[in-house]
Amino acid sequence: MGSTGTFDGLPPLFEHCIDDYRPMKVICIGAGISGILTAIRFPQKIQNLTLTVYDKNADVGGTWFENRYPGVRCDIPSHSYQYTFENNNQWSEYYSTGSEIQAYLQRTARKYGAYRYMKFNHTLKGATWKADEGKWHVTLEDTTTGTTFVDTCDIYLSATGILNKWQWPTIEGLKDFKGKLVHSANWEEDTPLKDKDVALIGAGSSGIQILPTIQPIAKRVDHYMSGKTWISPIGFGSQELKLRGATGNFKHSEEELEKWRKDPKEYLAYRHHIEAMVNEASLITLFGTPSQKEFQIINREAMAKKLEKKPEIMAALEPAFPPGCRRLTPGPGYLEALLEDNVEFINTKIKKIVPEGIETVDGKLRKVDTIICATGFDTTLRQPLPIIGEDGVSLDDVWNPTPECYFGIFPPKMPNHMRFLGPNGGPGTGSLIHLVECAAEYMIKVVQKLQREYIKSIVISPRANKQFSGHLDKYFTKTIYTQPCKSWMKRGKEDGRVVTLWSGSCIHATVAFENPRWEDFNYDLMPEIVGNEYSWLGNGHTLAQHEERVTTEYLDKVNIPPVINPEEHTPGGVAHSVTVPGLL
Repeated sequence: MGSTGTFDGLPPLFEHCIDDYRPMKVICIGAGISGILTAIRFPQKIQNLTLTVYDKNADVGGTWFENRYPGVRCDIPSHSYQYTFENNNQWSEYYSTGSEIQAYLQRTARKYGAYRYMKFNHTLKGATWKADEGKWHVTLEDTTTGTTFVDTCDIYLSATGILNKWQWPTIEGLKDFKGKLVHSANWEEDTPLKDKDVALIGAGSSGIQILPTIQPIAKRVDHYMSGKTWISPIGFGSQELKLRGATGNFKHSEEELEKWRKDPKEYLAYRHHIEAMVNEASLITLFGTPSQKEFQIINREAMAKKLEKKPEIMAALEPAFPPGCRRLTPGPGYLEALLEDNVEFINTKIKKIVPEGIETVDGKLRKVDTIICATGFDTTLRQPLPIIGEDGVSLDDVWNPTPECYFGIFPPKMPNHMRFLGPNGGPGTGSLIHLVECAAEYMIKVVQKLQREYIKSIVISPRANKQFSGHLDKYFTKTIYTQPCKSWMKRGKEDGRVVTLWSGSCIHATVAFENPRWEDFNYDLMPEIVGNEYSWLGNGHTLAQHEERVTTEYLDKVNIPPVINPEEHTPGGVAHSVTVPGLL
């Protein structure tokens, strides 16, 4: 022993308690559903953590902060579109409006203190991995002051969602229009609609919601739709509509809301009922099965019946691909709006936009006051910002030509970088928020491992990434998603690799996320354990022992096994009468 009371020649962590975890700094970009969750769960479960969540907007909410177009609402039942730990038993409607969802997210963020970790009006400008430091250097702009700065972290999270870069359509003369031109994803409240001649371009999820909302107030609506799409009478959780005799949507009665306020357990049972319905939707994604064929017949018959007064619209809309190959949108009121006298459905392609309106390829000019472009987002997954990983490689180059992301979380060659809803990390069916929660738990385990075992960096191995991608490709061959349809799931292509969805149901993904396969990763170690990677075991004690605190908390966390023979009750113990199926 040396003169200072320490042991000479022993590893740096010899005096270290095993649970004295090293400090970790995490930066999360995005304060939508995933970013709010990060600011709630990471501080709850990770010791010695410094966390900052940056967002370009002025508040939380992500897509629900940004999307404010007329008729915006979720096409997932509200009771399935909420955090598992924060039940809102007062949703006013079955499919809630965007403003009600935004209020829920703000309230949840306030309740659990998420705002403490957030900095708004900050735009990501780039991020670079510094291997020698084991840190990311993240460049940001404070848009309120115009200043640019660099923040550093051990872990860089992306929580910006799948589709977050809206884009104008590529139409000649778009900017020559002299009236009001607006994009659905960048809605302006002063957009003139009442008693106006309006052109609505596009019939994706936004366009389908906008049309029935503006049709009653506009003088005329020219609806341009050159593609094909299914407008399903059966959306996610729509069995509940049938049970209640409702069409499209319904409001919860005050009596029902009062019942749920008084009895949270009854509301939880109702949530079980709704989520079970939502989870069932995965059965129609397997191409050629009886369920999938029946679903297609139901969709066709329902559309044809609603459009029987204008069969030419049915002929123009009906796709050759199965329902669900493109993102399926129920669209309450959309088909009905197409039949109204002040709506003209136009499937002739647009030639150009002129100062006074839109000219189609047949030479016809239709003059309008307002043009709404519901034309969606950039679906290429190209990265406009420099995200620089191992050996100076950019994420944009890594994802060219094929975006890959192990478990939808780890991009190749990007150490200590994890993504919510990355390529092949999104649900095709089921509860998106539940899946995001499970991904967060996976990420927390990653951070805890690096922290506990003094690991500097973690990156997916080329072998594991290749085999995971190979599994994805084989799985999707049996699904509706690889049928020929132009879809953002395939980066806007008709035929191509499915790059956004998980290879299975949402429930399947949650099971897969439970136990990370640590053997699939490559690691770099912190200097403290170089030479002996078990040095993190330290001095053989815990912090509780070192600080003379309670060391018996495990007695309060016992998972009691089922009792098979109650007659063998131990004196002084607790009798548990648990019946085990098959052992009566």
